[in-house]
Parts: sequence; structure tokens; C-alpha cells
Amino acid sequence: MLTRFNESLWGDEGFSAILSMKSLPEIIKTIINDTSPPLWNINEWIVFNTLGTAEIYIRGLAFVYFLIAIYFTYKIGSLLWDKKTGLFSAALTFLNPFFFIYAFEGRMYSILAAGVTASMYFFLKILKSKNKIKTFDKVGYVATTLWAMYSHHFAIFAVFLQGLWFVYELTFGQRKKAKVLFKLFIFVAIVYLPWAYPLYNQTRMVGGGFWLGTPTLKELRNLIYEYLAEGIKGHPFEISSLRLHQIALYFVLAGLLFKKWFKDFRDNLFLTSWFLFPIMATWLVSQVFQSIFFNRYLLYTIPAAMLLVASLRRKILSSLALAVTIVLFVIIDFHYFTHPTKRPFRELAAYVKEVRQEGDYLINWNAASHHLWETKYYGIGGPLYIPEGSGDLPFFVGTALMDRGDVIREIPKGVNRIGVVTSGPVDEISIPGYTESESKAFSDIKFVWYVKNEKGLR
Repeated sequence: MLTRFNESLWGDEGFSAILSMKSLPEIIKTIINDTSPPLWNINEWIVFNTLGTAEIYIRGLAFVYFLIAIYFTYKIGSLLWDKKTGLFSAALTFLNPFFFIYAFEGRMYSILAAGVTASMYFFLKILKSKNKIKTFDKVGYVATTLWAMYSHHFAIFAVFLQGLWFVYELTFGQRKKAKVLFKLFIFVAIVYLPWAYPLYNQTRMVGGGFWLGTPTLKELRNLIYEYLAEGIKGHPFEISSLRLHQIALYFVLAGLLFKKWFKDFRDNLFLTSWFLFPIMATWLVSQVFQSIFFNRYLLYTIPAAMLLVASLRRKILSSLALAVTIVLFVIIDFHYFTHPTKRPFRELAAYVKEVRQEGDYLINWNAASHHLWETKYYGIGGPLYIPEGSGDLPFFVGTALMDRGDVIREIPKGVNRIGVVTSGPVDEISIPGYTESESKAFSDIKFVWYVKNEKGLR
């Protein structure tokens, strides 16, 4: 049965997988010239060298970190309120549609969420400690904060938020704990220092031009709605012309409306700032500088929102909203899990391996996106064909990992049949001297055969 665990990889997952198949020194050297820290790829490298490189191991690794994020969500709910609240918070976070998507994404997003959620837990434990702060909590905070920062650069927004709470404690609250936190911040900064220069270079690369446009207020609202309930829209369910994700959003908003906001106000304020501050900060930065506003980069804020929904409920209305929300999330997630939508590259690769003949030459056509990493992962290869005069590739398509032979400007001489992989329109493919002979579609990914025309053969 095809599920989200074993469906084909897509481009970014393929990029990560190909990178993680290299040696550790090569991984570090390559990723310094890309746009992210190395922790996911180091973890993936360990899995590849112990279990294997199959899709299920890649998705399984992501799912393990997803579960770690759920566990620390439970711990935060139990710490701030009680175990029942912790369980409801964990259930909502596990089932949250947007968060659920990235439980199976072979990239760094679930490991980022696990790191940030764990860091927030230990940060709160330090603030909530009644007596001497435990060494375990201090070590836990340092380790998980570094874990988050070495997973994705956007963890910095979460750490910055913690810094704001530190300033508050130092100025108005518990100064002794604030001094402990300051020492921990310094230790984190020292251990993160080796990545400071790569971070600077990667920030400069993004500042020189990125693929994201300046976000609007509507996009800001839509991201918040996605995080609350509308993360999965590709399902067939509706009631009275309302889509199920829209109904789920109404019930989440109802749960927030009926919440006892002024009880444990400080804890509510912390969770609200955890949810909104990274989102708002990223949106504002994107208005002034190069846009970096992208929904998956900030998904670590979702546990905070689900903790708010699950906590301090009024007996009837809030509990009813919570129960209905969980049921709707289950329906949406089950459909998503059992109806994979990623392009079936495994099937395409099997077809190519079956019909490929000696002397055939395979290429990837550079449409709206290229598929160099998928074809490499599935063992059929094929360089990226970019005709002369088409310009250079931007860094954010994975140029840091490309070898010299991964991009060609012209077809080698003596090739009589070319196989082309593309997810764009077939009629946009133009290979001088060759004519389309046959094509086969696998969902919206196509494999097209071209043969040398008669004029070219003479």
C-alpha cells in the first residue's frame, strides 16, 4: 500500500538524500555553500549507513523527530497545567494538518520543530523552577537550543524570543534565573560560533536574490490560518458547501475564543508570543529586506498554538470545540496519509530502466523546476540540459551539490535517441536536430523520447 511513508521523493528530499550519501566532510563542505545548517544531513547520513537509503527510512527519520516534538509539547502542557492538558495538546499537535504534512518530509523541518519545542520546554522549566535550577535542565536547554540552531536558521527567531523574555526577567522578574539564562545563552553562542561564518555567507547569498516574493497581509493571515487548522486543503470533504478544513478552523477559533485567557495570563502570553513573534518578525523582515517568509520555515510555532487551544478550557463550549476539532483533523489527516500526491518518480525510473537501450542519452529539461535530484536518487541519472544563452542557474536550485557533468549546454555528438524528463509542457521542449517520437506520463511528470531527425542523420 502506498502511503506518505513510501511514496516517491520529490526534489528537495532528493537533494538532501544525494547529499547525505556523501562522506561527512563532503556534506559539511557542500552545505556551507547552500542555505541551511548540517544537522539533518548528518542524521540522514547515519541512517543511510546503518539502515539503508529507501524512502521509508528517510520518512521514518522525519517521523521520529515529529514524535519528539509531540512529546515535548505534552511535557510543556503538563508543566504549565496538568497531564490532561498535556495529552490534549500533544493530540492536537500530532493531528494538526500542517504539522502532519512535515511528519513525513525528508528534510530538516521536523528536526527543527523537535529542537525548538524541546528548547522551549527546558527554558520554561528553568523559569518555573522553585528551588535551585537542576543541572539536567541547564544541559537540556543548551543541547536542544543548539540542536534547533544547527537544524535550521529560523530557530534564531525562537532564541531571540527567549532573549526578550530574559530581558523581562532581568528587569522586572527573577534576576537570579535571568543570570543563569545569560550564562546559558553565552555557552550556546560559543558552541554555535563555528557556524557563524557559514551563516553570514548563506545570509548574503539569500540577500542577493531569492525566489520568494514580498508577502502581503493576506498571505500573513493565510499562514496563520494554515497553522491553526487549514494546513491540508487537498481533500474531498465538505459540509453545506464548507470545506472540512474551513470548518476545523472555525472550531479552533471557537476554542480560542472560549479559553480562559486571564487565568495564568503570563503562560498564555508566553505561548502567544511563541506562536506569533517568529511569524510577525519574519513577515516584517521580508517587507524591508529580501523576502524569507515561507510557511514551512516557521512550523515550529504550531505546538504553541495547539497548547493555547488545549489549555484552560471552559467546561462545555471549549471541550466541545476541542473534541470536534480532533475528529475533523483525524478525517483530514487520514485522507492525506492514504492518498499520496508526490510525483511517482519510482514508477518513471522503473519504466526507463525497462525500455532504455544502449546508446540512449537521458537529460532533465529545466522547466519551472528541474528533477536532477530525483533522477539521481532513483538511479537513472541524466544531466540538466540548459541550452547556450539560457543563463546560469540560481543557487537555490541546489547548485552547491552539482558536479561538473550535471549541467550540459549541448547534446553530445553521436546520440541518436534522447530521453527527456520534465514536469512542464512537452511542447516547450526544444532540442535542435531531434524530433519527438513518443512520450509517457506519470501523473504530471513526463518522460519523452526524441530521435535524431533525418536531416540530422545525413
